[in-house]
Amino acid sequence: MLASDRDPRSTLLTVALALVLLTAGCATLPSSGPTPDDLEREIGDAEPPDDVAATVEVTRTVDGETTQYTEAVWLRSDGKSRIETSAGGTDTVIADDGDERWHYDAGHDWATGLETDPNAMSYLEGLYAQQERYLEAYEITTAEATTVDGRDTYRVTFDPPDNETIERSINILIEDTEYVIPLATSEGEPADRSVDRVEVWYDQETLFPVKHAIEGDGIALERTYRNLSIDGGIDDERFAFDPQAAGANGTHVETVEFPSIDTYDTLEAADAAVPFAVAEPPADTLPDAVELDSITSYEFPDENRTQVSLQYRTPDDETVSVTTSDGPRQFAVGGDAVAVGTATGTIAETDEGTELQWSCGDRTYSVFADDAFDDGTAVMVGESLPTGC
Repeated sequence: MLASDRDPRSTLLTVALALVLLTAGCATLPSSGPTPDDLEREIGDAEPPDDVAATVEVTRTVDGETTQYTEAVWLRSDGKSRIETSAGGTDTVIADDGDERWHYDAGHDWATGLETDPNAMSYLEGLYAQQERYLEAYEITTAEATTVDGRDTYRVTFDPPDNETIERSINILIEDTEYVIPLATSEGEPADRSVDRVEVWYDQETLFPVKHAIEGDGIALERTYRNLSIDGGIDDERFAFDPQAAGANGTHVETVEFPSIDTYDTLEAADAAVPFAVAEPPADTLPDAVELDSITSYEFPDENRTQVSLQYRTPDDETVSVTTSDGPRQFAVGGDAVAVGTATGTIAETDEGTELQWSCGDRTYSVFADDAFDDGTAVMVGESLPTGC
């Protein structure tokens, strides 16, 4: 599967940075209080509460440019959520009632609805999963008892490895609740940035991350949950959204359907399930150490298109994907013209690797090669496919 076809929810937490906040009045935990080992165990075992409501204050600084905005959030463990964001004079709403999620841009009076994936991790679950990621990647160096907005908390500092760097963005959450914090400023793309520290303030009773702060090379981010209510009860009506009633002048409404997805154990099974032959690269054209990891078909109702992707993976999680489709992708990456056999396709560098795509008759083919592989891998694999072009 190409990077641009991947479910955005599958996108993983790529990095975290840290901000050192010297909070007046913080007291080191007494010997009878939880040790870093105790907190690591408790944070790892913590389960999300039934519901959370709060006002979130966000401050982000990139190369001296500071942005501040607020979010009103209502989150439930059953997956329902509502997030109202006010940033730079622009108001947006994301409302998920468990069956459908709406994204509403008040400035443009535009609403987009899409079916909620019943298997997706909820926003609230994502917040707790984030903490497990910190524990897996970093070491707890300090733990102190303090308060945030009048709530008793543990302030925990994580120490990233010295060689930790980031490139284009910071992904704060995971799954469909991910916050991608761009690092580019008005001056253009930044260089790689080093990670310094990660700090999280956990509610002492529920281990909910009341606040977290990060800092790195030219980067600082702070998110604080104020007026926090945990397990206070949230009515279903809070998550309802009527796109036609949202705008005073009539809202433009667009709906998006998720593709239906099936997996197969063999190439023969995939061939039998779709109305076209699935192209398979010869083994000797694939990079060393890659093995076939999955065979997946996607049917895109809004594009009237079906594709089958063969995903090859190394033990280090480096991938090559080969896709056969009965039509071009609606959101193709594009790129520079390149010859693939007797056909002409396009090739482009993305954040994750190289994407090659071309058409041959009524079929469209594409190859994605992780940037860990040599230049030319995508073209070599593409030219080896038995497409007839």
